[in-house]
Amino acid sequence: MELRPRDTYKVQYGYGLSAAGVRSLTELYLPLLHRDAYVVYLLLAAESEQTSRQPVQRLLTMADLDIRGLEKALLRLEEYLLLSSYVRETDKGNHYIYMLKSPMHSQDFFKSSIYRGRYEKTVGPRNMENTRSRLEAAGVSLEGYRDITHPVSYYHEDEITEEYTEVKPRYAFSDDTTIAFDYAHFIATTSTLVFPAELRTTENMNLIGKVATFYGLSADTMRILVKRSTDVDTMEFHPDTLLFLAESAKPQEAPVKDRYSLSPVSFLQSLQNGAQVTRAEKKILEHLSMDMNFSNEVINVMIEYILKISANRLNSKFVDSVAGEWARDGITTKEQAVAETQKKLPQKSRGHASVRIDTPEWYKKQQSGETGEAARADDDLIRQFEEMKNSMKGDADEG
Repeated sequence: MELRPRDTYKVQYGYGLSAAGVRSLTELYLPLLHRDAYVVYLLLAAESEQTSRQPVQRLLTMADLDIRGLEKALLRLEEYLLLSSYVRETDKGNHYIYMLKSPMHSQDFFKSSIYRGRYEKTVGPRNMENTRSRLEAAGVSLEGYRDITHPVSYYHEDEITEEYTEVKPRYAFSDDTTIAFDYAHFIATTSTLVFPAELRTTENMNLIGKVATFYGLSADTMRILVKRSTDVDTMEFHPDTLLFLAESAKPQEAPVKDRYSLSPVSFLQSLQNGAQVTRAEKKILEHLSMDMNFSNEVINVMIEYILKISANRLNSKFVDSVAGEWARDGITTKEQAVAETQKKLPQKSRGHASVRIDTPEWYKKQQSGETGEAARADDDLIRQFEEMKNSMKGDADEG
């Protein structure tokens, strides 16, 4: 979701920024946040006393940032758990609520291996130990003590205002209507310490949603797979690893009224009476989703149709030829896909069979010698098509 200067915001910040918080923010967080995010945090802390909404342009002016710089600063604060952002969309513009979190105490900060590791990498071991000893010198030693603090919720149900219940996470990653993924739950339960904000690009989040939709995986499962596909130390996300892990994961799909809405792997498995789908078959289905951009419903109709006309075989080249025709014909919905299959499946009427099968363009061109050597279909595909055609012709003669 694009942040605009004319949008408005309000800030909520519990008890405000204490002197200890300023010290922690400056000596511990500043090297990690960098100047822009540090300044934006202080500005938001100051703005938390304002009761009226302010235009985002005010932040741009006060922090001397452009809109892209402000967005990056906000993401940086979210990454280090100093900020939660919510939005309410209206026709006149978006209204944001920024909820600031207090910086961690130095003892908690250095207990985190990720925070400690990043801090040491940024300032060096000597500076880290110097800062650590100075900040903890005046504190009470907790060595030998066990934390028995009871977890509490900061917000009770009766304290939540109507305005607060209307806000929602400000994440929108794709206009792709074929994606059915609970992004809100994924974001709410996935820490930026395991999947940093910088890696949550539109491209990566779109891929996560698409993989989850295709393989029928829940947001909780995707959180685990994304974590295993992310290298926090090098700040790298590996899509190939995610696809490999998703391929081996077990779908978590609830019973559906329309079987065509199943993930393609689950749908094909149902056609095989529960037999496992092979890795080669998964790659064929994955290609239709990831590369051809067909929805699950269209893929399922296509696969069912291909199995009917090709003796229950899935030949990748034959699937590609059908997929190419459907893509060129603009097949994007289940209804269009079903109508397309009805044009080409054998037609039966009044006690005798009238069989019609369209000869694919690739077969016509190859038979007439128009196809180059590199683009020629293999012998197995040609034999498969000719057997299917002869079989249907024989059925018609018998009728």
